[in-house]
Amino acid sequence: MNILVIGCDQVGAALVRDLERIGHDISLIEKDPEQLKRLDSFDDYSFGGTALVGDPTDPDILKQGGVENCDAVAAVSEDDSVNLMAAQIAKNIFRREKVICRVSDPHLQVLYHKTYELDTICPTILTEQAVFRALAK
Repeated sequence: MNILVIGCDQVGAALVRDLERIGHDISLIEKDPEQLKRLDSFDDYSFGGTALVGDPTDPDILKQGGVENCDAVAAVSEDDSVNLMAAQIAKNIFRREKVICRVSDPHLQVLYHKTYELDTICPTILTEQAVFRALAK
């Protein structure tokens, strides 16, 4: 698959690495050029995709990043608002069917999913559930 990833914090960089390792073609958009250095921090991995520095809520930047030709979009930056806007643009303007939106605030996750019909992942809830399972053994 050709996947557009938005955000290159720890989550985004690890996602890019893992997706490339299993054979996906990756394009990446990140606002902060310093964040792209994370791609160089992994042992035995070299980023082979395309990285673009720009605002992922700008439709022109999304076009430059390949949104029109991608099979999926993963909006996984640290900023819930950026993720929501980029995911909505990818889904509603560029008609991408497979759009995943990272939402750290559990209350916003419900809102984004119900109101905007986005597939959401909430790291806060996932962490709580993992800790609960570990303690409840």
